[in-house]
Amino acid sequence: MMDKEKALEILLGAVQPFSRVEEVALDQAAGRVLAEDVRADMDAPPFNRSAMDGYAFRHEDLPTSGGVISVRGTVAAGEVFTRTLTPGEGVRIMTGAPVPDGLDTVQMVECSEERDGGKVFLEGGLPRGRNIAPRGQDMQEGEVVLTAGRLIRPVEVAMLATLGKARLKVLARPQVLVHATGDELLLPHEGRPGPGQIRESNGTMLKAQVEALGVGLDARFCGIIPDTEEATAAAIEGAMDADVLILSGGVSMGDFDHVHHELKKRGLKVLIQKVAIKPGKPLLFGSLERPGLAPLWVFGLPGNPVSSFCTFELFVRPFLRALLGLPAPHTLTMTARLEAPMKGKAIRRTQHLPARLRVVDGELVAEQTDWHGSGDLRGLLDTNGFILVPAGGPWPEAPGPVDVVVLEPEALRLASPRSRSAS
Repeated sequence: MMDKEKALEILLGAVQPFSRVEEVALDQAAGRVLAEDVRADMDAPPFNRSAMDGYAFRHEDLPTSGGVISVRGTVAAGEVFTRTLTPGEGVRIMTGAPVPDGLDTVQMVECSEERDGGKVFLEGGLPRGRNIAPRGQDMQEGEVVLTAGRLIRPVEVAMLATLGKARLKVLARPQVLVHATGDELLLPHEGRPGPGQIRESNGTMLKAQVEALGVGLDARFCGIIPDTEEATAAAIEGAMDADVLILSGGVSMGDFDHVHHELKKRGLKVLIQKVAIKPGKPLLFGSLERPGLAPLWVFGLPGNPVSSFCTFELFVRPFLRALLGLPAPHTLTMTARLEAPMKGKAIRRTQHLPARLRVVDGELVAEQTDWHGSGDLRGLLDTNGFILVPAGGPWPEAPGPVDVVVLEPEALRLASPRSRSAS
């Protein structure tokens, strides 16, 4: 059984970054990975731009103690002033407007006093160039502004628009297929479960976890694989054109767990088989070679929903990010204050115990959620992190510090969810 750190090292070391490229329109680019360097096609700002509403003047025309200039017009954003100005003359100017040639400083309108006869008194003491964004300050024509491999977030979309990129090259979407396994499973639309049946939830959960990464992945839940060799073989064959296959359940040692057997028949190179964590020990990871193509990456996750959720967050998430060439931090691990004693005990595996994390007076606080084991999906509803208990202990004591994995950093800013006992 492999420890978590070694498993992550092997998993991330095996990744062969995705390389297929396609071209998309700018309004379809958010969440994709840029596959080309993008250069500035012009200076920005493209002219000396006023940063304030006020008056533009020659710095040398204004004494240190302040003085009066003659106003010879108004320049609004989008307009170009073409008149020739003589010493002692300036213009009223709006934010974003081009500063007329020969003028080099802008006084804010709040520090100015309009007088009769087209005159204005300006306070002195401004350094030359104040309140003007000079041409090329932000970027210069030909400069590389965005490099290939960058995740396109809303700010990158805005920058691409600024650069005039109506269409751009991005990595194609790796196809991630998700299957659940088990005769006992029933899809939600198939009605009320009969004796011995349960509703399938892992497949839809895992698809949603893939999509929640927001990094340009094509996730599809392909349904339930019955517990037969034939059905398992057919599902694997049907995934051979995909990029990643995630199988939930069927990877342990039961009589009807056919996943591992059918994968090995097709030449699966097993890199990880069991990991010393709880929940989530029966984790399978490997690759199937395909002539002329990149390998098909295969994950076999445990069938219990909490174990499936946990192993995705700890292993599949960083793998998928690395597949797209993005930084792949294992997880966000922080130190929190444990509020109350926890149930359980230290074991010979690293434990990731569902927890509710929140910020109290600027301090991260952790509380074990009301969780009843790997099959208790409801126990995850109040969970936005895991409390880490190292293999062999020590068992965390309260009140005191504890290491936690933060699953949803943004959730720390939200109101605390209702507990199970309050619902």
